[in-house]
Amino acid sequence: MCREDSPAVDRDSLEALVRTHQVEVFTYIHYLGAPRDVAEDLAQETFLVAFRKSLPPDVLDGSGQRAWLRGIARNLFLQYCDRQRASRVRADSESVERAEAVWQGQFLRDGDGLDYIEALRKCLEKLSEEHQRALDLRYAQSKSRMEMAFLLNMTGDGVKSLLRRIRAGLGSCIRKRLQLEVAHE
Repeated sequence: MCREDSPAVDRDSLEALVRTHQVEVFTYIHYLGAPRDVAEDLAQETFLVAFRKSLPPDVLDGSGQRAWLRGIARNLFLQYCDRQRASRVRADSESVERAEAVWQGQFLRDGDGLDYIEALRKCLEKLSEEHQRALDLRYAQSKSRMEMAFLLNMTGDGVKSLLRRIRAGLGSCIRKRLQLEVAHE
């Protein structure tokens, strides 16, 4: 639904929008519960929808753009869930709204969410090679726990414990970094 009084997103603006918000849109959709491949597809579709629409006047700034894109992504995810009723992905508007509140409260806080992403990046850099490999196998290569166990020469329960420890350590590291940043302001 394009409005005549608002400018449409041109190709250059779309490129800038994608560069600036692609990681957050993908992460948000994946956080809502979409499998990785679906989250990638829905993130691309989010920007296609944005390209076809006119920019509402209240989304000219960064935080307005993020909220607008999350709204498009949320609607696309809910449409996907409606089409996948027989799948294991389940969502309703109430649970998605709760997820949005958590996203805004924990990831965006008062800023644009980039502080969280930067803290995560720095914490990931500090991980040992073994831990980085485990995360790569699980999240980049989407290996199952049993596949990881074979590749890491561990048991399935060992992999489960390892991933739990890595995630807990990352969470603690991120919280410490974010608290340090707030203390320095």
